Amino acid sequence: MAVAAKGQRKRRASDWARLTRRGFLGTTAAAGTLVLTPSQVRGYAANERLQVALVGCGGRGSGFAVEEGWSSIRQQTGGRIAALCDVNQQKAAKSFELHPDVPKHDDFRVMIDEMRGKLDAVVVATPDHVHAAPSAYALRAGLHVFCEKGLTRTIQEARTLAELTAEQKRSTQMGNQAGYNVRVVEDVWAGRLGEIQTILMWGGGGAGPRKAPLAANGVPDHLNWDLWLGPASYRPYHPDWMKHSMWRDFSCGHPGWWGAHLWATLFKTMKLETLWPINKQAPAAGGKTIKVTAECCEVCELTFPRSSIVHWDIPARMDMPPIRLTWFAGGQEAERRRREALRELLDKHPEWGNTNDKRWSSWVGNLWIGTEGVMYTFGHGDTTVAMFPEEEFKELAPPPESLPRPLPGKFLRGWVQGMKEDGPAPMGCFNTFSGPFTEWYLLANIATLFPDQTLEFDPVTCRIINNKQADEKIRPPYREGWKL
Repeated sequence: MAVAAKGQRKRRASDWARLTRRGFLGTTAAAGTLVLTPSQVRGYAANERLQVALVGCGGRGSGFAVEEGWSSIRQQTGGRIAALCDVNQQKAAKSFELHPDVPKHDDFRVMIDEMRGKLDAVVVATPDHVHAAPSAYALRAGLHVFCEKGLTRTIQEARTLAELTAEQKRSTQMGNQAGYNVRVVEDVWAGRLGEIQTILMWGGGGAGPRKAPLAANGVPDHLNWDLWLGPASYRPYHPDWMKHSMWRDFSCGHPGWWGAHLWATLFKTMKLETLWPINKQAPAAGGKTIKVTAECCEVCELTFPRSSIVHWDIPARMDMPPIRLTWFAGGQEAERRRREALRELLDKHPEWGNTNDKRWSSWVGNLWIGTEGVMYTFGHGDTTVAMFPEEEFKELAPPPESLPRPLPGKFLRGWVQGMKEDGPAPMGCFNTFSGPFTEWYLLANIATLFPDQTLEFDPVTCRIINNKQADEKIRPPYREGWKL
């Protein structure tokens, strides 16, 4: 469905003269891996603007496509929408109407091939199961990539995007907006809570058991069903499949939705990324495994369980001792167990508050339990922070700033800065943070398929070493005609 551009908007001056001019390599294939020679890579002049392609133009993607607004590409980056891609013309209609003069496609591979030398970056806002494929394809084409959360549906996809980011030296960012809260990181590293002994997390849950829907009567004219399925296994069309938040094959579940926001700070604070080989030049020490165990009210092959409790047992790393992280996800039993754990804690430390505190009743949150106090965090990048006992912490001066600060204002500024010559990597860069982070939280989804079994994940080799069936879930096969 390629539509030729009817015209070009006049380019305005900007600061894109300093963007990197590196050349890129690849191998050629029709709708495969793109070959770019130096002459085909887009260069930048002082009067040019960032040229962005949008893959996924409905829902979240429509916010990027508008001219004005919180997530607008123009407002966020100073650039312009140069191409649009969506498999569902009905959902994309508003975005298509807003940009009548740019090329439009339903296949991101065709779009990127045809736009070679004319694009700088790609924003991916598709359903979860089609996050990795366009991101990887764009990276191999030498493009910068912003991908909505959760970054990928599978652990192998996250590993591949991290490796491609390091290889191609592109600016990449996962769309959890705020990244992580550097003040919380500094507070914990400075020992304000003493030694963190455990972290309780809560919120979310799943749909519970569902049967696969039967085939519907024909595919709507506005939808390319084959491309919507992408790398997922083929099944006849039914609109219920497109409720992707319900199905494991199309979704990363609560860990990828709210967990990508709520757990980023704890992942950084507890130095979990140091267990991963964040680059090939400085691999992490091998031999350390992350153990993950799930308790579930039911096992659901097609969907996520209504209620579950997932434990991560993290080994010692850097100067951090071993720690257990526990997530209480939905349902009466998980909530009862969370309340029980909270009550046991506060009975020992009444100065930290009581179970009736509204903070403990929020529908999602994190509770950091240390030897010297407790901290409650919540929100995008843990923007809500409270430490107890309150009176003691009010009198403490904050520790000195030791970490780079996120750029204020627009949430894409870090990504844009990373595109410039010698620019810093974004906080949510795929290889240094978002990739390992995504691998860690996706372990919860695998664990709920094997309840009451402790799975051992080796972050260096990217394998579950003690359960062959669980290990296969790390790298499920792509459908014929698709590759990562």
